[in-house]
Amino acid sequence: MSKKYIILCFFLSVTCIGTTESLGEEDIRCVSNSCSDAECPPVPSKCNSSIPSSGVYMLSPDICNCCEYCLANIEEGEPCTIGDPSNVKHTSVCGPGLTCTTSDENTDGTCQKMFEGCVGEQQIYDQRRANGSLGSMEVRPTCDDNGKYSPYKCIPGQTCHCVLSNGTSTFGEAIYSSIADYMTCACARGYQDAVEILGRELHPHEHFRCAADGSFDRLQCINEQCLCVDSADGAPTFPNAKLVDLENISDKTLPCYTDSDKGKYYRKCEAEFMEIYKEVAQKKNESHYSLIIGYKYPRCDLDGTYAPLQDNKTHKYCVSKNGDLLTEALSKSDPDQAKLVEFMNCKCVRSAMLITSVEKPSCLKNGNYNPVQCRRGVCRCVDSDGNQQCTGKGKCEEVDESDKDNLPCA
Repeated sequence: MSKKYIILCFFLSVTCIGTTESLGEEDIRCVSNSCSDAECPPVPSKCNSSIPSSGVYMLSPDICNCCEYCLANIEEGEPCTIGDPSNVKHTSVCGPGLTCTTSDENTDGTCQKMFEGCVGEQQIYDQRRANGSLGSMEVRPTCDDNGKYSPYKCIPGQTCHCVLSNGTSTFGEAIYSSIADYMTCACARGYQDAVEILGRELHPHEHFRCAADGSFDRLQCINEQCLCVDSADGAPTFPNAKLVDLENISDKTLPCYTDSDKGKYYRKCEAEFMEIYKEVAQKKNESHYSLIIGYKYPRCDLDGTYAPLQDNKTHKYCVSKNGDLLTEALSKSDPDQAKLVEFMNCKCVRSAMLITSVEKPSCLKNGNYNPVQCRRGVCRCVDSDGNQQCTGKGKCEEVDESDKDNLPCA
């Protein structure tokens, strides 16, 4: 609970940065002998089974967490209840990929397979595999125990990119061959949670900085106070160490500091953003106006580099992480370029920079993925993230390169 509180403080950029000790590990109502007289009910026998996914251990609902608490997994077709506030605490829950299905306003039902979202996509994939109609670049979706999407999706031989629990693409990408279980995308997902809470995008000094793959950057500075964190979950790796002032960070003061930081924390895009931000804040203080116009902020990614898509008053264009131009600038007022400008996302040109093999994706003039992608003489349709796109439960259309203009997405 303490770790989550610290993370929320970072995202909201309030001055509650501290260690788990300063926040307190236990409820103030709990003391060392609070559990001495606790009568603990037995843990469901199913939880002690050697069968995988037989149950899930959790913190006890009791105030001081005195007893072991486990929810035994219910199998498909077995009785379940969604409960209500008047019920006693649960001892079981529908297993992975299952949900408690009830009728009308009843609270009792049976555990049934989920048919929507990630689980629904898995079932369609499995049907295609069974009837031999899989696309050659299709990848089976991976879902968590709640039927939500796992942190990332992959394009075989190219890259893997982070997704939110609803499957929507978000910041974070890495080369396909280097991906392992470490790609948690936790920082990128946490940022989106903060955006939903606040109702606006956050400035570079208001949130955790992410690594390029969507995990947490190990060096974090919020409100000019810095510390080292775990890349997987953002928890302080040295919780008892004092925070270091921004201007004093070095390999002597912070173990996670690297030579690439060159004595600075903010990267090029962040530094440009913060320079403008501070200048605007100063002018507001001097003039007492709440709105200062005439300044153009750069678009920065969550790792402090330039976002792929940049624009000015008249044009949109794609840039590298360092801000170098990758495509020609497209006019916002040119009717011939209207659709290219409207749907411009630059995802293809940025992914192509990561891929070291000769088999790079085909990109449009606006830096987007060409809807028709060909590899080794076979062509298919893809979505805006480059994933093979198939419609319904039918066969994924794939044609020889000579017939690519006949694909529906062409």
